[in-house]
Order: sequence, then structure tokens, then C-alpha cells
Amino acid sequence: MERIRHPQKLGDHLNEPDGPEVSFVLLFDGWVDDLERFHRSVTAHVSALHEFVVIDNPVDDDASERIASLERVVHVPLRDRLGWAAGRNLGFRLATGRIVCVVDTSVEVAGPLDLSAVDDEHTGLLGRWGVVAGESIYHFEESNGPDVHGVEAYFMAMRRRVLPVTGLFDPKFKWYRNADLDFSFQVRSNGFRTIVDPSLPLVRHEHRLWETTPELERDEASRKNFFRFRDHWNDRPELLS
Repeated sequence: MERIRHPQKLGDHLNEPDGPEVSFVLLFDGWVDDLERFHRSVTAHVSALHEFVVIDNPVDDDASERIASLERVVHVPLRDRLGWAAGRNLGFRLATGRIVCVVDTSVEVAGPLDLSAVDDEHTGLLGRWGVVAGESIYHFEESNGPDVHGVEAYFMAMRRRVLPVTGLFDPKFKWYRNADLDFSFQVRSNGFRTIVDPSLPLVRHEHRLWETTPELERDEASRKNFFRFRDHWNDRPELLS
């Protein structure tokens, strides 16, 4: 399979008219069965016109061929690996849906997916799982919201037209942990709510990237990401209100 050497040349659709109702943005780092499971679940439960934007980090050509054969997929097979945030940002730029969803391949849709909450003009980010902080940004706990300080990137939905206002993920986050927290604060800093809806029919399965990464490596990457998040937002305590 021919792989893309210069993904920056693929264009940027952020300010273009809407195409389908929903774009699901996924970064493929392996485990094609998981990606196919998500694709099947959306096909079964999402009636609105949708597309899948799959940023395909180089794993193996057999997996890439399987991805390319799926219906409604914008397949971006890369020659060189992109980090977590840069891969998601590429997906944002290529998506054309009115609503854009960042999704982890460990997630499965288990019923009709109502994303109408993102249409509130004050809402910048909708998720299924989220966290809130105590009196500082040094400790977060899970929360059913609706308002949260951080929406977890297992599933994040937003109106595409909000992205030029909030900006995209910080591409320095090459590992996923705390990149979602940083982006949530970025959304909040632009005056939007970050909310979760625990009734969204989404199921989480094993997170294979976490489980297959050596413990010391993932702990170090998570720690560095948290320090980056802290340095970005430590002087903005009003974002915890």
C-alpha cells in the first residue's frame, strides 16, 4: 500500500461547509479488530449521515487494507508515525462533519447516539466520561457532570465550527494521557462549557495501548504530559469554577 509522506499537503477543511452530520476521528495504532468493532457499532446505531476519518499510523499493510475496505472511511495511511495529538489534529483538519467526534478504538456504540447537547451555543465539548478537580489542578476525580473540568478522550464531541475558535490539540502531546485534560481547559478558556452525559450509550473495552505499553514507559509519558498541562494552566484558577 502506498503511504502518505506529507500529510500536511492533504488540505484543511476546518472552515469549509459541512458535509455529513458526524465525523468520527480515529487514530489507528494497531488492533484492527477493535477499529472494525467500532465501525460496526456506528453502522448499526447511528442513522445520521456520517464518515470515519482514520489516521493510519504505520502498523502493517494487511491492517491498512482492512481499514481501507470499510464503508464511509476517509483512510489516511501514513508513512511516518504521528503522535497522539498530531494525529487527532490531522483528523480534525480532514473531517467535514457538522459534528466531530474524537473516539478511541476501545469504545463501542451500544444504542442510538444523541449528540444534540453540542448544539447549545455555550457547549464546547461533550463527552461520556469526565473528571473534576478539587481546589487545584493537581488532583482530579471522575464525575458524571453534567459540567466537568475535563472530558476524557475516549469520546469527545463538538461542533466543527467551534474548532477554529478553540484551536486544536497541543501537538507536543505525543502520548494520550492528560492531552484530553489540556484540550478541555483550552476549550474552557475560550468561554465554553465542557460537559458529560452518562446516558450516552457507549461501552469501553480494554485499552490495548495502555495495557501493552511497559509500565515505566507509560508512567513517565503520563508524568511529562501532566507537567505540560500544569505549566499551561496553573495560573488560570478561574477555569476551575
